[in-house]
Amino acid sequence: MDKGIALRLQEKYTKLRKSEKLVADYLRDHQAERLEMSITEFANILDVSEATISRFTRAIGYKGFADMKLGLASEGITSDRFVNLPAEMDKNDPLHEVSLKLFGALSTAMSETQKNLNYEDIQSVVKGVLNAKDVYFIGVGGAVAVCEEAVHLFLKAGIRATCHRDGYSQQVVAATATEEAIFFGVSHTGTTEDIAGALSVARAKGAMTVAITSNLLSPVARTAEISLWTWTPDTPQIPLYGDFLEGRMCQIYIVYLVYLGVIFQSGDAAPKSLEETAAALKDYFLMQ
Repeated sequence: MDKGIALRLQEKYTKLRKSEKLVADYLRDHQAERLEMSITEFANILDVSEATISRFTRAIGYKGFADMKLGLASEGITSDRFVNLPAEMDKNDPLHEVSLKLFGALSTAMSETQKNLNYEDIQSVVKGVLNAKDVYFIGVGGAVAVCEEAVHLFLKAGIRATCHRDGYSQQVVAATATEEAIFFGVSHTGTTEDIAGALSVARAKGAMTVAITSNLLSPVARTAEISLWTWTPDTPQIPLYGDFLEGRMCQIYIVYLVYLGVIFQSGDAAPKSLEETAAALKDYFLMQ
């Protein structure tokens, strides 16, 4: 099945040239409008060359400007792709079939996320955690579960990490951040205003900021210093009515990848902390 243009933009955005990003930004900001201009008119509006437009269309997988216009006309770029409605599964499916579809959907999401990882960014984030005195995970709603899992992991490894789930506390820790802090903003759609706002404040204070999101064109991604992308389908396959299981699993995958990078690159510090944590928990449970 052909990829939707919104997914194409998200997958390729970080690799686009500065002039090409102007085209992507325009399409994002005018997603409800039909593109009926000629390539010359479109280039004039953006104050770029026709060659830039042509190069952009090829960079995101189209044959040219006309091919992209056909893609836009057939589906449009809308935020509706983030509304999680039932697609492949329904209530009449037997459980064994649900199991197969669930496994397939999650496998696809994980595979696509892995194939599109930017390892230079991952390494920068690992280094940022290792150099930080404070690690903050911020999210709302379902993203809080990911943040709490991350904190659980890093605390056992001797990394001072905390989770903040409401806009008030997120603003407070961001406003008091230092250059020795790193912030992870977890948002599937990337449109959570509280997360974008907190990352902006933290970045202004000199902290390292990282977005974990499926939307590289979103406010959260554009506010963060580094964005770690998670794949999401044009039409969600798992009918959770507003929740994003594919995205959640990919977020966890990213968190564990960063965590393992920290463990493996921390020398003896993290392994020692894990051993000490395991010993303390063993004693704790023996006393119960």
